[in-house]
Amino acid sequence: MNNKLIAALSAVAISFDALAAIEINDNLSLSGFGSTSITRSDNETPLIINRNILDETCWDCDTTFGLQLDYYQESFKASAQVVKRPQDKWLNPEVEWAYLGYSFGNIEARVGRLRLPVFLASEYYYVGHAYQSARPPEEVYNSILGITAYNGANLVWNFDLYDEYQVSFTPFIAFDDDNTLEVTSTFDVEINVNDILGANAQLEGDYFRWNFTYFDAEYDQKFIIKNPAPGTPLLVLDQPDRRFELYSLGAEYNLGNWTLTAERQLGNVRSTWYAMASYRIMKLSPYALYGETKTKRTDITDFDGKSGSSFVAGVRYDLRHNLSLNLEWQQFKSFGNQRGSFTTTPQEPDAQTYTLMFNFVF
Repeated sequence: MNNKLIAALSAVAISFDALAAIEINDNLSLSGFGSTSITRSDNETPLIINRNILDETCWDCDTTFGLQLDYYQESFKASAQVVKRPQDKWLNPEVEWAYLGYSFGNIEARVGRLRLPVFLASEYYYVGHAYQSARPPEEVYNSILGITAYNGANLVWNFDLYDEYQVSFTPFIAFDDDNTLEVTSTFDVEINVNDILGANAQLEGDYFRWNFTYFDAEYDQKFIIKNPAPGTPLLVLDQPDRRFELYSLGAEYNLGNWTLTAERQLGNVRSTWYAMASYRIMKLSPYALYGETKTKRTDITDFDGKSGSSFVAGVRYDLRHNLSLNLEWQQFKSFGNQRGSFTTTPQEPDAQTYTLMFNFVF
């Protein structure tokens, strides 16, 4: 991302500093968000799926820009969000959601392309300004290879519990969907989702929020080597009829100036978790985060110890209510000749990254 574009996006964000969204009319609104960074690693093996941070200064490893259009008419709702994700080219953004909804009292039915409700931050997955750290914790938020949306339907049931707590319960079903993950310049993973059945539950009080999700997915997978020897076809390894089962639990507490956050995932492929603490001092919020990944091996029945871990120390500075900066140092480790948070198995199992991140919303 070039400097002129960064300046243009900053100008857009500042011009809408007083607005949460652009009200086009009484029923239609437009909002947006974006992030960009300067980042660098000290390891030649790329770090973090879909970001590929190397041992050279990168100006666009985290670049994200999204626009969201919402239409309301009594009980009817239509919403669409288009995002240039870190892995996308500017001319090929992704439709993250596009759905129609209709409310019946406390229940809303939705159909179309929808956000997969797995994490505490699923609803604002690409909105960097909504995070405390520069990036969502890699161990948990890349646990399903960066897949964040699905084609299908859900029901959202909102109700009060004991007049003190708000509960949201969302069963969902997903249909056929294709996703391609570019792991490296020569290696892709193609995931063809056949169906997903799951449910999400959230409990919210005055100072806390809990999130629980379960889903079971049936899918086909292909490993594709894109640059085989000259004159030979692509190398494709088919892995059909696979199953991915996941339990995800998260909690966030706001205790005075402290914010404490943790998420844990258990699945039949890997086990992951992280814990984070931050403390707000006026516009500054220093924070620390630790996360681990355990990858399940096919030759044993239990999780075989850590495959990767990371530690983050950083500070966030809120320039305005819709503009923020993150200055962050992060250390990554991989174990047992596994890749951890690297995109491929590294020769050197340790790495450090340095990041200056800029976020905005309007």
